Amino acid sequence: MNAVTLRRFARGDAPWLDTWFAVAADRVGYDLVDLDAPGVSLLARLESEPSLMARVIERDGDRAGVIVCRAGDQSRGRAIIEIVATPPDSARRGSGMIAAAAIEDELRTVGAHEVFAPASAAHGIAVYFWIRLGYRPLQRTEWPCERAGVAWLMRSI
Repeated sequence: MNAVTLRRFARGDAPWLDTWFAVAADRVGYDLVDLDAPGVSLLARLESEPSLMARVIERDGDRAGVIVCRAGDQSRGRAIIEIVATPPDSARRGSGMIAAAAIEDELRTVGAHEVFAPASAAHGIAVYFWIRLGYRPLQRTEWPCERAGVAWLMRSI
């Protein structure tokens, strides 16, 4: 069947996230959560940052990853996808790509028409991931922000 859906990240997902997310986040240079307790840290961020959204990626009803994004500067119609990550046993099955495309629909409903996505400079596959979804690499002067070891891509939606 291979149905991929998104649902809101919930408190009950935190222990699951704690089992694998720190390694995945570190691999791509994502440092916007406490890697000792990523699930609890993400819940705290969701409670304190109204523009932040986290979705659990489900494949055939099983948790297959997480996507974190920010509606961002709504007055300018911009959003940022912070990370798309899957645990090792769910990696490279297309769930992340389907989820990234699906989150664009959700971002569009809150007024986004440009979406920025980070790619770790150390992992060329991340750039390829976003290019396959129609994102284009940006010049440094076009970046939405600076993050060490990260290059940015953008797509109009």
